[in-house]
Parts: sequence; C-alpha cells; structure tokens
Amino acid sequence: MPGDGQPHHDRVTYADIFAVPEFRALFTSRALSTIGDYIARAALVIAVFAETGSTALMGITFALTTLPDLIGGPVLAGLADRYPRRIVMVVTDFGRAVLLLVMAIPGMPLPALWALLFLVRLVDAPFNSAYISTMSVVLPGKRLVRGTAVTQLVNHIAYTVGYAAGGVIVGLTGLSVVLVFNAATFALSALAILVGVSARPATAAADSPSSWFGSTRAALRHIAAHPRLWLTMLFTLPIAATLASETLAAPYAAQIGQGPAVAGVLMGSGPAGIVIGLWLLPMLIPDQRVRHVVVLSVLCCAPLVLFFVVPGVFLASLLVVVSGIALYFWIPLAAEFTQAVPDDMRGQAVGLMTTMMRVTQGVAILIFGLVATNALSSTVIAASGLVGTAIVAVLSVAWVRASRPSVPAMGTVPPRGGTVH
Repeated sequence: MPGDGQPHHDRVTYADIFAVPEFRALFTSRALSTIGDYIARAALVIAVFAETGSTALMGITFALTTLPDLIGGPVLAGLADRYPRRIVMVVTDFGRAVLLLVMAIPGMPLPALWALLFLVRLVDAPFNSAYISTMSVVLPGKRLVRGTAVTQLVNHIAYTVGYAAGGVIVGLTGLSVVLVFNAATFALSALAILVGVSARPATAAADSPSSWFGSTRAALRHIAAHPRLWLTMLFTLPIAATLASETLAAPYAAQIGQGPAVAGVLMGSGPAGIVIGLWLLPMLIPDQRVRHVVVLSVLCCAPLVLFFVVPGVFLASLLVVVSGIALYFWIPLAAEFTQAVPDDMRGQAVGLMTTMMRVTQGVAILIFGLVATNALSSTVIAASGLVGTAIVAVLSVAWVRASRPSVPAMGTVPPRGGTVH
C-alpha cells in the first residue's frame, strides 16, 4: 500500500482484470464452487433438522461446515507451497466432488455424513491458499485488489442466494440431488482450473521445513518479524466486532417490538453493505492509502455505537449498511498481505490469516450470544462497536507508524524463493 506522499498510478478497471485469461478461469472456478457449496451447506443443515427434529444435531452439522477450517488453515495450507498450486486446486476440487457423491448415497447414516462433511471442509484450506496465492501471481500489484473485490462480490452474492435457495431446493428435490449438484460444481471448477490456469512449479524453497508444523512455525516467525504483516492480521478483531448486529438481529428486532421480517432485514443489512462496498469503493478509492485504512476501519465499528439509543428499523439498518460498506478496507489490506509474504511461504501465510479471521469471528459470535442472555441486544451491539472502535484506534496508530517512510513497505519484503512480478 503506497504511502500518502506517493503518486497515483493508472486506474485498474474490471476490463483490465477480465482480459487476463487465467483470472477468467479462476473467477469461473470460484463462482461455480461457491454457489454450489452454499446451497449444499444450507440444504444439509435443514435436511438434518427435518429428519431428526433436533436443534443440537442441526447445530453440530452447521458447526462442521466451519470448524474444520480451524485445523486446515495451520496444518494443510502449506500444501499450496510444497506442491504446484494448480495441482493442489484440481486435486482438492475433484476430491470434494467424490466425497459429495458418496454423501449423496440415500440412507447414509448421520455420523458418516458428518465424517464426510468434515473431510470436504478440511480440504478447503489448501484450495483457498493455492487459489489466493495463484491470484497474486496472475494479477500483480493493484490488479489483485480489483480481482479480489469482484471475487468477494460474487462470493457474498452466492452466500445470500445459496442460503436462501438451499431450503427451497432441498424441499423440492431432496438432499441427494443437492449434493450431486454441489459435486458437479466442484468438478466443473476443477476443469476450469485444469484448462485455464498455467502449470507452475512448487514455490517452497529447498531448505523449507518439510514437516506439517514446520512450515507453520516458519510462516509465523516471518509474520512476527514484520509489523505490517502481524498488524494486518490483528485487523480481523474489529471486523469480528461488527458481527454483533447480524448475530443479535432477531433479539434486537424483538426488543424494538418487531417480528421475524424485521430480523431478516437487519441480518441482511450487513451483507448488503458489504456488496455495495465491494462494488462502489473500488471505483471511488482505486488506490487505498494509510488514511483510507484508518477512516474505513473506524467507520466499520463506530456506527454500531449508536445502538445505545435503540434506533428504529430504518436507522438501525442504515447503520449496519454503513458498517458493511466500510469493511471494504480489508480487501486491499489482505491483498497487500498476500503479495508481501515471500512466495515460498505464501500459501501457509494465507492459511494462517484465514484461520485468524474465522477464529476471531467464531469467538465473537459465541461471546455476543452469551452476553446477550443477560443484557439488552442493543447494549451488546453498541458495546461491540465501542470495543471495536477502541481496537481500531490502537491498531491505526501502530499502522501509521509502521507505514512511515523509514519503515520498509510490506511489498518490499524480499522473497526467499524469488520475486513475483
């Protein structure tokens, strides 16, 4: 991320990034697998509840769609460095397709479904690390920011459509058909990568640790030695704080005398804001700088403080939308993190950052739910905004100091395995 005193460069457009054949293949792959995956996640959770009537078993099923990421990030993400990334993506996609076809066999016992679901989600970590690391090579410099933004835009649309459609589709067709459809999307994703992405050698250096945890320790040491890298990872904390409005949407709606429809509006306001931010802010802020990080990171948390006054439906939704829009600050920040880490450990570092994001969000959701049992939802949401703003203030001061000219920019960290242009 350039400093405030550096000149602006030419604006990167969507036409620029979609003119790159490899990005088109990666984008197609991600769009296919994401929409199928979210439909299947929703369908599986709903089907388990419909079959068993147990909220506990439904909760376990939902947890298994996220918890394996906490293992896969630190342990398996390094595969994206030790093996050619194109091969990692293709193998994990085809592997997930096969596992989903097994899950689709009628009469599959619930424990077996859980075991297979765990494996499907576990291999998402090496795929994600290989995907993001490949994107950083295919779209160098500021192009990665625009490419990441449009990819995340599709992801959030798929998230919304997939979860909304999953229940309807499983009711019409049954779970097996949904799982077969998801398997097909992963197979098509693999084919898109196989045909459209160039083969490249593995990036891990010859002297890189060969053990599962050795690469994790090496990446952690590298991140700890560079302030802007570990500061970037800590910005996941205020992002997690913003989830209070979504987590407590239903009880807040009840607090202000409204029903499920308003709860749905409040839950959808955050994702709607994120989609608006991903579409609008790349055009308004083509070159994110230190001041943008500070302002947007404050804006993602500060509006939630106003929940202390218990706003009505319109104002509450507006505050949450503004918070979602401001979360765009993370896209250029994460892109810079990816490009700054040496290519020989980039996959592992990306996996650690993804794990950090998911752990902080999971813990935050748990805390919000527990605290809200003994406090008003409006108070919990406002407190989360206040805590998030305080964290942002501390991180912003440290970020500004780390961004001064006397401190090497993250993008100048010399890779051990060669520079990626």
